[in-house]
Amino acid sequence: YPQYKAQREETPEDIRFSVPVIKDILRAYNITILEVPGYEADDVIGTIALQAGNQGMLTYMMTPDKDYGQLVRDNVLIYKPGLGNKPAEKMGPAEICAKYGIKSPKQVIDILGLMGDAVDNVPGCPGVGEKTACTLMQTYDSIEQIYEDPSHIKGKLREKILFVTCAVIRKYYIDNKE
Repeated sequence: YPQYKAQREETPEDIRFSVPVIKDILRAYNITILEVPGYEADDVIGTIALQAGNQGMLTYMMTPDKDYGQLVRDNVLIYKPGLGNKPAEKMGPAEICAKYGIKSPKQVIDILGLMGDAVDNVPGCPGVGEKTACTLMQTYDSIEQIYEDPSHIKGKLREKILFVTCAVIRKYYIDNKE
């Protein structure tokens, strides 16, 4: 999707200054640094977490980012740090499915595609928020399935999803999924 993260501001100066210092500290402690040119840290973390999980390792992805929910497996979990008075959370498949009322963590990407994600500049379908997206994923297994049989969707929502506002999702999201 060409507009993905297009609105993101330039990296703040203090972070650009700090990263090389942090890398020096990590090297001094002989801690491995993994970077892949052209890919964000999220992509590298997700790829390595799934590879480790596929080898049978218990793996934690430490993040507050809801995008990671799609990667959760029995042995690939999210550890969401506590913030303020909120305690830390450990989320596996059961917790992700319960949070969104879905059958599989893989449906998280469909929920985010439908409702959009302002942080990543993904527009979603106007008028479709988290609650509606979750409800749709309780009826359908994926966005693809919505377009195959939209018979359960009525009224304006059906019109928005099928004809008016979701061309971006259909063009970029479905064609580039996974």
